[in-house]
This record gives sequence, structure tokens and C-alpha cells, in this order.
Amino acid sequence: MCSAIKSGHGYIIPINFNNGGVGRTLVTEAQSITLSFEDTMMKFKKLLAVATLAISPVAIADNILVVMSDVSQLTLKGGYDYKTGVYLNELMEPVKMFMDAGHTLTFASPTGQAPTMDPVSDTPGHFLDESENNYKAHRTLFDKLKLTDKQHSPVVSFSRIEQIGIENFDAVFVPGGHAPLGDLVANDQLGDFLRHFNAESKPTGLVCHGPVALLSALPNSDEFEAQMKAGKNAEPANGWVYDGYNMTTFSNSEEAVATQYYLGGDELYYWPQDALTKAGGNYSQGSKDWHPHIVVDRELITGQNNKSSTGVARELLNLLDK
Repeated sequence: MCSAIKSGHGYIIPINFNNGGVGRTLVTEAQSITLSFEDTMMKFKKLLAVATLAISPVAIADNILVVMSDVSQLTLKGGYDYKTGVYLNELMEPVKMFMDAGHTLTFASPTGQAPTMDPVSDTPGHFLDESENNYKAHRTLFDKLKLTDKQHSPVVSFSRIEQIGIENFDAVFVPGGHAPLGDLVANDQLGDFLRHFNAESKPTGLVCHGPVALLSALPNSDEFEAQMKAGKNAEPANGWVYDGYNMTTFSNSEEAVATQYYLGGDELYYWPQDALTKAGGNYSQGSKDWHPHIVVDRELITGQNNKSSTGVARELLNLLDK
């Protein structure tokens, strides 16, 4: 295969001739050259286009880590087993935008299991663009990626991310669904990842219930989560890297509606807005529930609800371009 070769004076474009020679190779008069001038120019133009793309800044892809939960069921406060998982649009609207922008994605969860799609999310109504065509485009990509395929899922574990090296990722994104409340609130590995992204000012995007993952960066995340579940006055330890950050997450008023219609009359042990506020976050709620509301503070980008997914992705891409 022909490729551009960098020299001290720029890029050399080799041209393969029909006789097996290369454009840089001398061709003697005795050799029979069967390659026409037109063919030569056509191949040269194609190779020049490839070389230009290879050295163009646009062609340089960033590596985005997409973090999901392994949880497919949550036992609620009254004992009801609530089926949950990742929200389709909260995952796929950003994923499609990242891929369309040419970036490289790595999907990860605590143990590397194929995630579960939240069953109530598989509908056009949760997308910002509620058209059937938009839903089908994202659902087709979701199926093509085989994320939930237990045999072929590309999702890797947090331990594998540690082996790869968190420093090799340029941004992180966490979608919602209620599932993050099950295994992303007090995860030491995720806490280390988030502290890295914070220290290096790398774009950190989370949407809906996803922002509860920020609590993993608390020095006492296990204790804090236990206190929240017990209904006690949870006290965060000093040193949370997001202390004082402006942020948003699924609001208490939206959670009250979700409790009524989705949770079978049962309720969560605690609500994300309360947890992030008690941890030290400066919570912001949009003027209207179930409408896009995105908050950007330094490297942190948070979205209030499922309608905020595209806005979070857009802001993350903007930060990557800076």
C-alpha cells in the first residue's frame, strides 16, 4: 500500500507504477512503461488527498472515554426491584455527535459488562428531536455498536482503562438513567479517573442522573453514600475537587414525577440534586423542567435531564476544540 513518507523537506508521495516500481525509482529507457499519463495523475491526486488528510489538524482525533453503569436493576427504598440501565438518547445523541466529529470512543463500565438499556428510554419522545427518523438513526447506530450484546460488546472494565492509562484520554462523558446510582456513586477507580480529568482540565460531561458519578471523587464517597441512603445528614470530607462548582443534575421536581410514573410507587433512597448539593456543588435548575438546561464551569459540563444530552455533547466538543 502506498503511503506518504515524511522527509526533511516535507512529505514525499510515492507513485506505484504498473511494473511494480515507485515514483521515486528511476525508470530506464529499456523498461516498458504502460502506465498512462492520465492514470499517473489520477493516482497522484488520490495519494495527495490522503497525505493532506493525514497531516491535517482536522484529522487528529481525540480519545473520549464513555462511562456507563453495569446496573440493570435497583432495589428501591420500599423493596421494589426497578429495572433500569443507560438511557438510549442520553448515550446515543452524544455518541453520534462525537463519532460524526471524528473522535475515537472507548466504552467502559466498572466490570466491563455489556450494559442494559433502560426499557422506558427506547422511544422517540425522550430525544430532543422527537421525530421517528431521528430515533431510528440513533437506534440503528446503537445496534451497530453492539453495546448491549453480551458476546460482542466493546465495553471494557475500569481495570482495563487503568492498564491503557487514563492519561491517554482527552475527555470523559457519563450518560444517565437511574443506573449510575447503583455503582458509580462510590467507585474508587472512577474517582481516580475524575480527579485526573479535573487536574488536567480535560472536558468532563455528564447528563441527567450521570452527574452523581462526580461523588466518586469524594475522599469519603463510601461513607457519604451510606449516610445519604440512611437519611442521615451526610457530611462530605474536605478535598472534593468539584466543591463549589456550578452544576446541574436531574431536579427534585423532575424526580418527583419519575417516582410517580416510573418507580412503581416506590422511591429512591436519595435524589441526585440533594446529594450533589450536600457534597458542596452549587446546584442550578432550569426555568422549565423537561427542557434543556446545561451548566458549564471550567472543564465540567452537566445537563439537567434527557433533553440536555445534545447540549452537553456540543459543549464538550467546543472545549475539545479550544
